[in-house]
Amino acid sequence: MIAPSEAISLTRQAYVVDDDEPFRRSLLVLLESAGWKVQAFASGRDFTDVSGALEPGILLLDLNLGEGTGLDLIERERHALDRFAVVMMTGAGEIATAVRSIKAGAADFLEKPFFSEELLGRLAAVERDFAVTLRSKAAVWEAQRRVSVLSPRERDVLEGLLGGASNKLIARDLEISPRTVEMHRARMVAKLGVATTAEALELGRLAGVRSGKEPAEGGRSGGTAE
Repeated sequence: MIAPSEAISLTRQAYVVDDDEPFRRSLLVLLESAGWKVQAFASGRDFTDVSGALEPGILLLDLNLGEGTGLDLIERERHALDRFAVVMMTGAGEIATAVRSIKAGAADFLEKPFFSEELLGRLAAVERDFAVTLRSKAAVWEAQRRVSVLSPRERDVLEGLLGGASNKLIARDLEISPRTVEMHRARMVAKLGVATTAEALELGRLAGVRSGKEPAEGGRSGGTAE
């Protein structure tokens, strides 16, 4: 079983993205008084510029932002927002759009104006659900981090093995010797921090590495660069 080297946990971290400064400030004060760590942003761009360095947490995202909509942000930055549970905040009469945001990946939506008790209760429920999914996401992120250190040739070998190819067929496809494939394979296993090729394949699948197509019997024409 592949275990992440560093545990990632949810620490009651919230991020507020809203271009209405008075509302943004009041929400920040409310959440801090309830024990949340909070950072506030005036625009989606301000948030996404630094999101990669932020801890996982709950993102309170206004639907109507000055430079676009929160829904646009979710759809455009789906991968970048994977570390956050999005709670969309909408105005009256925007429920249809809010439902679209759920389909786009938001965890919940709140219609403004809302009571403090309602907000805190909904956030607690989202936090519980996100804490469960965060553990599985953390394992994927760790697998992707490990795979990212492989050289292009080591990744080629991993893809070939995931596709069910033997060392001999991988060698033909990459136009290198079987012995060189074995060397890259050993280095790949070592860099991934696992003990066996089977564990390397498990980690590759978890990281979403594509399976290489089984090489053709004749290989490719050309040189023998290794």
